[in-house]
Amino acid sequence: MEAIRAKLDTLRYKPADWQLPVTEEWVTEFEREYGLRLPAEYRQFLLAFGGWSGSATCDFLEPLTPLGTGAWIDLFYGRMVPEYEVYDVRWATGSVGGAPDFVAVAAGGANGCMVVVRCGGRDDGHVYFFDRDQRALWEDDEFTRMFPGLHPQIEAYLARRRAGQLPAKPDGYESLYLLARGFNEFIGRLVPTDDE
Repeated sequence: MEAIRAKLDTLRYKPADWQLPVTEEWVTEFEREYGLRLPAEYRQFLLAFGGWSGSATCDFLEPLTPLGTGAWIDLFYGRMVPEYEVYDVRWATGSVGGAPDFVAVAAGGANGCMVVVRCGGRDDGHVYFFDRDQRALWEDDEFTRMFPGLHPQIEAYLARRRAGQLPAKPDGYESLYLLARGFNEFIGRLVPTDDE
């Protein structure tokens, strides 16, 4: 945990003013309530750093996505006071609707996008970006209508999609984009946000 704390300090993440302490009892109750078992790395992180806020980015491990190259992470969900329940890991996980398979672990920028961790299954502990807008399901003209100046990488994604050259995704993963194969790896892949 010391290496993770040092990384968060480097990225200037700090405890949010509206967080409450995350205790072992609280995490155990969360797991029981949602009928899941948190991956060990994320469970340790939640106990130590749940509710920290800051700003960093993480590149996707997938070469082409309808979102560009990576995700923005501005807050790790934790145990929050009632007035800030939208940043509480329980509320955020409930809003994704993926429990017990996925738990929402961080806010992922605009439009309610989130970072989630897989709980169980062949990819237990893998960290994904969840695109709440589900852009992978959009028609091409929706992209140009919403974003008149498309980034070349998104244009390349659309061209490969039209040609049927995108890798197949498992059912239920259409709007998920791999960030890391473990939570500690995910933290290690975070880089400072380019404010320029």
